[in-house]
Amino acid sequence: MPDEQHSFHSWPEATLRLVDVGGAGGLQPKWLTALDRIAPIMFEPNPAEAAKLRESLAQTAPNSLVLETALSNVTGTQVLHIARHFGCTSLRLPNHDVLGGYRIERFFRITGTAQVECTRYDLLYNAGEVPAPDAIKIDVQGYEYEVLQGFGALLQDCIGIELECHLYPIYKGQKLLHELVSFLADFGFVLRGLHPVNNFDGDVVELNVWFTKSIRYWSTMSETQKQKFSLLCSVWRLLDYRRVDQAGSHKKFLPA
Repeated sequence: MPDEQHSFHSWPEATLRLVDVGGAGGLQPKWLTALDRIAPIMFEPNPAEAAKLRESLAQTAPNSLVLETALSNVTGTQVLHIARHFGCTSLRLPNHDVLGGYRIERFFRITGTAQVECTRYDLLYNAGEVPAPDAIKIDVQGYEYEVLQGFGALLQDCIGIELECHLYPIYKGQKLLHELVSFLADFGFVLRGLHPVNNFDGDVVELNVWFTKSIRYWSTMSETQKQKFSLLCSVWRLLDYRRVDQAGSHKKFLPA
């Protein structure tokens, strides 16, 4: 692996380690005002796209890594199903029983396949190739649950997760939002925000969702962790628990 893969050992402790899984489009624009406080770890299995990401991040976020692999809960080669619209490409097959009622269905039609190498994040961590994550963003078209499983016990100390997920199975065999909520609850996460994605003719099928550790867990964090938590809340537009703590009451923040 390139030398850059090991440079994270010198990153400042206060820098938020942001793991971005499915980052072909580059770092999300909402992070651009916080580049001096974050260290992106981007996963892009396509070598050409990975090279573009490295070039872009070298100019904007020198504390960054780009890894040319896909993440999963297992290690080995898997089949990537390439859809008519690349944004619908997935390790899972589209579920046309659900998609068939929507105009977007045509973009999910498979045009080809590719072999991709997958690994678990915790194996990369144990090998010293990546740092422990502070925050995770995943957009992998129905494969979010498996990617999260691949972080293993590292989820215990992660403080925030952003996902694209679904209420109905638009991919065969995928886990839905309620299953992700249940899985992440075992690691102290609570659902903090959700926003419907209007791709399904006005029906709420797809969501962007945000999880953080609960306020009880937050109360045990170090000051450095709380500063990272505040940064997450600011970028993700969530209520910072520090405000609740300072107010001494939740009532001030409840809707009328």
